[in-house]
Amino acid sequence: MNNTPELSIIVPVYNVQNHLELCLDSIMNQSFKNSEIIIIDDASTDNSASIIHKYEKSFPEISAYFMTKNVGVGDIRNLGIECANGSYIGFVDGDDWIDSDFYYNLMSLIKKDNSDIAVCGIKDEFNNFISGHIRYKYEIHNCINGKYALKLLTKSENFNSFITPIVNNKIYNKTFIINNKIKFNSNRSFEDDFFSFFACLYAKRVSLVPNTYYHYFQRADSITHVFSKNLIDDCFDMLIQIKTFLEEDKLMDNYIKEYYSFVERCIKSLLSMMRRKENDSCIQKKYIKYIFDIIAHSFNMHILIDYLDTNRIFDFWGVR
Repeated sequence: MNNTPELSIIVPVYNVQNHLELCLDSIMNQSFKNSEIIIIDDASTDNSASIIHKYEKSFPEISAYFMTKNVGVGDIRNLGIECANGSYIGFVDGDDWIDSDFYYNLMSLIKKDNSDIAVCGIKDEFNNFISGHIRYKYEIHNCINGKYALKLLTKSENFNSFITPIVNNKIYNKTFIINNKIKFNSNRSFEDDFFSFFACLYAKRVSLVPNTYYHYFQRADSITHVFSKNLIDDCFDMLIQIKTFLEEDKLMDNYIKEYYSFVERCIKSLLSMMRRKENDSCIQKKYIKYIFDIIAHSFNMHILIDYLDTNRIFDFWGVR
């Protein structure tokens, strides 16, 4: 009998004791059963480790690892990929949860389509856990090629669908990930954007999966919900890393529109986040100056403007 799991579910954990049981219960009660669950505690200082030990004793599918120092979710996921035995890989953060048929639906279609990635919808969840808001969804099953998927990720064309860079609402063929050397960068934020850009760039086929959701809990103290210069630095460091990889592999000429559309999308996301999280107009101006200084230093402005959408520029400045 072959006991090798078909799916490896990687769960990074850091100080999520109030949400971890809900997360793990949703994973352990999946209708898809042939899985291993790799839980990696990133040196939590709360009671998360005790909860992990309790579940590890009760479920033989769980393998738990405990870091002695905090390294960040990107490096934790890379470690999880190295430990994975399954043919497919998924990620669930320790404060989120998933529908009971989540992995059954994704696994069914990634195998049916022989695709490299399967992606489904996301529901944003808030403190009461029952008032989820749909962030993304797909109405019907569709299998698209990777070139089209990259356009949906970067918003380089005006299509009716979008692929979020969030990695948790997806599963990946492990061989595809390993063969293309796709890894998370070591930034404390925007690590999903880095991984997803190259995953879509190298994918041959991507399955869009309807009727299931990843439940993405919106923690007010999450690093992605606190605006700072470090967040700006991580964003532009990620974009520059992608640019360097594309140039070194002589791919920039083929994907220049997608790359600069991705730059625009990330800058717009930064400015939107700043507007939501920082109400002081003087501090906002300092952040904006800092962002524009980095843009001027890091990019050829003529090339950047060539690939920006003029309507979105006019909208940004309130031109009607």
